[in-house]
Amino acid sequence: MRMGFLTFIGKLLGLGRRFRGTPEQYLAMVQYMAKKNSPDYSKEELLQWGEVMQKVMKVNLQPYRDFKDLAENGIPDDSMVEKVDQKVNEINQRKDLKQAIYGPNADLGDDDVLKSDDPGSIFARKMVKDLSEHVQFSQEEQRKLDEL
Repeated sequence: MRMGFLTFIGKLLGLGRRFRGTPEQYLAMVQYMAKKNSPDYSKEELLQWGEVMQKVMKVNLQPYRDFKDLAENGIPDDSMVEKVDQKVNEINQRKDLKQAIYGPNADLGDDDVLKSDDPGSIFARKMVKDLSEHVQFSQEEQRKLDEL
């Protein structure tokens, strides 16, 4: 059974947006997101990402005091991030293939997160919308968010 990327993320976070992984997996996820946003992210940016993500999901960081303690003393567990990256690559390959066969305006189906009625896509749009209260997106990205 193939699990879509957004379904995978949704299962990881659960319905109540509670991170179900370890603190070290959370650290790896935040590092992954910070790197996707800016390949040369700073320590301050990493700390900001970690704290912003905690505003939209519940994370148990025990035995660490807070995200800063985790970032300074934890060892990232990339096992989950590797799965996420693999899913992202699969989606991108499917999108590229559909567009190569049917043209740049091809219907991407459930691979189009902005249009899909898949529960994972709906979850992702809501989470990004919630993040937009704490993160400043580019004007074009914000326009897309406002349309959701």
